[in-house]
Amino acid sequence: MERKIFIKGGTVYDGAGGPGVNSDVYIEGDKIKAVGEEASAMARADDPALSSIDAAGKMVCPGFIDMHAHSDYKIAVNGSMEAKLRQGVTTAVVGSCGFSGAPMNDRLRRDFKGYLSGMFGTECRFEWDSTAGYIEHIKRIGIGANVFLQTGFGNLRQMTMGRSPLKANAGQIAEMKKLLDKSLEEGSRGFSAGLAYPMQMFSSTEEVKALCGTAAKRGALFSVHVRNEIDKLEEANREVIGIAEETGVSLQISHHKAILSRNWGKPRQTMKMMEEARARGVDVEADVYPFTAFSNILATTMLLNEPGMEEKVIFLELKKLKQYEGKSLADVMKDTGKGAKAAALHILFKEGFSNAPVAGEFISEDDLRFIMSHPLSSIGSDGVETDEGAKAHPRLFSTSVRFLKHYVLGEKLMPMGEAVRKMTSMPARKIGAARRGLIKEGYFADIAVFDPDALRDNSTYEDPVRYPSGFDAVIVNGEIAVMKDEITSARAGTVL
Repeated sequence: MERKIFIKGGTVYDGAGGPGVNSDVYIEGDKIKAVGEEASAMARADDPALSSIDAAGKMVCPGFIDMHAHSDYKIAVNGSMEAKLRQGVTTAVVGSCGFSGAPMNDRLRRDFKGYLSGMFGTECRFEWDSTAGYIEHIKRIGIGANVFLQTGFGNLRQMTMGRSPLKANAGQIAEMKKLLDKSLEEGSRGFSAGLAYPMQMFSSTEEVKALCGTAAKRGALFSVHVRNEIDKLEEANREVIGIAEETGVSLQISHHKAILSRNWGKPRQTMKMMEEARARGVDVEADVYPFTAFSNILATTMLLNEPGMEEKVIFLELKKLKQYEGKSLADVMKDTGKGAKAAALHILFKEGFSNAPVAGEFISEDDLRFIMSHPLSSIGSDGVETDEGAKAHPRLFSTSVRFLKHYVLGEKLMPMGEAVRKMTSMPARKIGAARRGLIKEGYFADIAVFDPDALRDNSTYEDPVRYPSGFDAVIVNGEIAVMKDEITSARAGTVL
């Protein structure tokens, strides 16, 4: 018997950017069958296959699309995707910043254990080599939300060159292009790069351009953490815009921001660069998370030079010094009687130099508001899912809710219709997700129903593993994945 859902009497924001309209939505199978009066006529109260959701006083919108996520390794272990679903996210763009679950070889497996497990966790066993094998694996265990897979530059480079700090030669570039083309043929939909990270940071512009050429031929997205989000932000954005303009690849600039107070204000120039590029025909957009703190490991963060940084560095998760989780570096200094560098070294010696994830409060609130309100920005969490129960930056658990509750409903930064567009139809267009991102007849039934008055962002730096509240229902491909803020057993997600 085909499942049916009737959502009655909610304020429907269809994802196109307009105001909400009081309406009904009727779902059959995995598609939206009707919206409005026709939906009411189709829903028969005596139909045993029908589930009804009373949405009076609630908002109904397309399921949110997390434009920048790091869930690749976690969903290969546990595909529930609870951290996404419980904040209304029904699709996640994964494989971001040049780190993807596939492809994989023995060299990369060793490298992952050596220095990437501190960032992405230790649970993933990498029981595959190819992208096809990875897709088969996650489909077999079942995934709670939809995923859009990207192939990471870091994977390609380390599979080909190991941890070499050299620029790739012609033969190595050819091998990486071959690996990327095979991955895209097998089901990846994008090519991602993290040009600020080892070993990707050693690449030349020509190397990245060559791979973007391969991506463009396949119609794949190019998402990129630019080389520098600090003092050379403009140059770094100019580099990737130039690559997109020359190759024709669709460009997504990841988690756009300016780090350190001496660089605050620069996003006004970089967003203007994007506007000008679009006027020249470049398909460039950016995503942003609604927090003034980035996340990285302590060893990297301590290389920055920011006044008062001891108050701005917050420890997220520590294995051995748990008393400092949610505390600042200044708290550690006070407790140990050490200076900033000595206190940081104390943590690193105990935790390991590739561990000790921190949040860094080095982003301007004014810049953040400007980027979020810009028509070229969508919303991405940059949330890193690691081992079961591990603590993380609150953005993993509450990005969409913080954006809606604090900035849209609270500060009135933009109309609700525009906010919904930034999390639905806008990213759906960018990733080429056909018939998603809108509440419209014939579209896939990815839908979130929430109470704006009850919506709460419960995650904090001290206690981040707390899910939001206020969601009456989250529906993925016509199946109820969240009901009254509780996850169900449905694993209705698919690989887009």
